[in-house]
Order: sequence, then structure tokens, then C-alpha cells
Amino acid sequence: MNEIYSSKEMKRFEQEQFLKRSSYSFMQKAGGQIFKFINNRFKKKRPIIVLCGPGNNGGDGFVIARHLKDHGYLVKVYIFTGANNYKGDALTALKEFRGNLKKINLFKLQKNALIVDALFGIGLKRNIKGILSKVFIKINKSKNPVVSVDIPSGVCSNTGEILGNAVKADFTITFHRKKIGHVIGFGKRFC
Repeated sequence: MNEIYSSKEMKRFEQEQFLKRSSYSFMQKAGGQIFKFINNRFKKKRPIIVLCGPGNNGGDGFVIARHLKDHGYLVKVYIFTGANNYKGDALTALKEFRGNLKKINLFKLQKNALIVDALFGIGLKRNIKGILSKVFIKINKSKNPVVSVDIPSGVCSNTGEILGNAVKADFTITFHRKKIGHVIGFGKRFC
């Protein structure tokens, strides 16, 4: 249980698991577990902002948002790209959410809102810049609590390096094993 995985090792493990069960069932389970964490820790009166990226991390975010909405939370979902650019399991989760979506360039920080960071997961290799960097700075300067899915967006899962800019999480919920970026470099401080 003390093993730490690289992103490559984690992806290989996931591929092995997807031979036994569908990848979407894993997304449903991950999103459901993070919803339970939020439901047990935060009051329903608190607004929640979910930031969903274009990949499976974003799909987890849509699953979380659906559970939150279904349980009476006030949820706003911001997407990184147009809804027509989502595919695979992330698209399935987006369709099941059936809620309003706003583009990330329209991001508005609400006082006291919980932020769920489901933008980028362990596969991120490029630097965060432009509008996303501005959003991350706004979030990090606020006192709003942040829950990151798998790893804070902008943290390299293999090195703990900050890729241009990153979200600083109050809670990071990961599955199966920690990644290298959770425990070394700046990643340790941002998780």
C-alpha cells in the first residue's frame, strides 16, 4: 500500500482494470466517492463550483456535479472547451449531468464557494497559461476551499513540478496509489 506510481504505471494499471470492468464504471465510482467526501465535509448551503477539463478528469467532475445537483447543492460547472469537443467517457458523463455549463473564460469566483478542480489529471504535460493561469491565480488568492481530483491541475504527476501555474488544493483525492508528484517538489505543497 506504500507504493507510489508514475503516470505511465498508473495508466498501465488502469488499462489492465478496464479489461475486467468498463472505464466508465471506474469514473462513476471515483466521482461517487468524491461526492461522498464533499457531502460528509461541507454544508449544502455552500455553493460549489466544478471546473471540468476535456479528459477523464473532467468526466469525474461531471459525475461529481451530477451527484451534487441531485442532492440539492447549488452547483456551477465551468468547462475548459466547448461541449462538442468532449469525447469518450467524459462526453458520457457530461450528457448525464444535464445541467448548465459555462466556459472557463466566464469564470466568476463566488465568496465561500467550494471549488472542485477536475480540469487536468495525471496526463498533463504542457504548461498552464492564458485564461487558465488567471483563473488559478484568482483561486489561489481566495480563501475558498479547493478539492482536487487525483492531482491539482498544473502539477506534473511524475515530478511534482508546477507546469506554468497550478491550483493549490486543500484536499486532493486520488485513487489506488499516490503518484510521484503528490510527494515531491512543489507538488507536495500544492496537494
